[in-house]
Amino acid sequence: MKYEAVGRKLPWAERFEELSRYAGYDEISGERLCGSLLIFGVLLGIASSLGVFMIMNSIIYSLVAFSGLLIGLHAVPLGYFTMISNKRAKEVDTILPDALQLMAANIRAGMTTERAIWLSARPEFGPLEDEIHRISSKVMGGKPLSKSLKEMTDRIDSELLDRAVKLMTEGIRSGGEMATLLDETAGDIRTAQNMRKKVKANVTMYSMFIVFASVLGAPLLFALSLYFTEITSTLWVGEMAGAEGMSGMGGMGGGSMMSMEGPDVSPSTLRLFSIAAISVTTFFGGMIIGMIQEGSSTSGLKYSPFMVAAGLAIFFVANILVTEVFGGFVGL
Repeated sequence: MKYEAVGRKLPWAERFEELSRYAGYDEISGERLCGSLLIFGVLLGIASSLGVFMIMNSIIYSLVAFSGLLIGLHAVPLGYFTMISNKRAKEVDTILPDALQLMAANIRAGMTTERAIWLSARPEFGPLEDEIHRISSKVMGGKPLSKSLKEMTDRIDSELLDRAVKLMTEGIRSGGEMATLLDETAGDIRTAQNMRKKVKANVTMYSMFIVFASVLGAPLLFALSLYFTEITSTLWVGEMAGAEGMSGMGGMGGGSMMSMEGPDVSPSTLRLFSIAAISVTTFFGGMIIGMIQEGSSTSGLKYSPFMVAAGLAIFFVANILVTEVFGGFVGL
């Protein structure tokens, strides 16, 4: 009960429960899940921040470790539920025109609307088959068909399904020709899907440019910048050592030396900044690709982890190669 009490005060608990329902996990309580994640996240965050402070002796890194772990524990299940719900919605969108046409054929064969929907369930329909069985059992139990159809849209996050259900509900309420309505709706959905495929093919170049810039271009530039910063810092240390030696040998006259300042950014700071910048750029690059390709930024969550891993791998490999190649020329 303590998890539910904590989760009840969190504003994002309702969103977690909605996404888990879209993903097909009806047994998950958003309040209990968010409450348990917050409690364990705080405990693990405190333990990790103390460990980081003992190792690195830095309050900033400790706070980063605490907040990163707390956010990560919420972001992982949120991203998982989002990807599963998008996958289910995409499967339903793909098969929906065939299901509507099968319902229309059953109605033309003389069946009632309720029976036509019930007999249209097929194993190849995937998640839609389970939802059709669910609403058919409720209708047989005495629940109105329009309310049962509305509950189906509460479990699948599909805009096409939501529009089709609204048309079916209006047709049932007005007593219209359901077979014709379902056939025309199926045709409209297929037309929209074909247009979406054409748009997707036309914007492929934009996606390729984003992948090239974020996964390849940015890591290479950061690797070069890091190498030149390391070279500058090394040369600066050498120059300062030589200047101190010359000052010790010929500075008995008490002459003043010209003040010089070293690089403002250290290589370690630039390395951390490069890793953070590449991670953020590639993560949101994946979401932009999802927006371009599928019309939803959350659809790009399945690309983001791979792009982040690829960008960081290219950065570290490029840093090693640049050091090996150019290090021989400058003798460092």
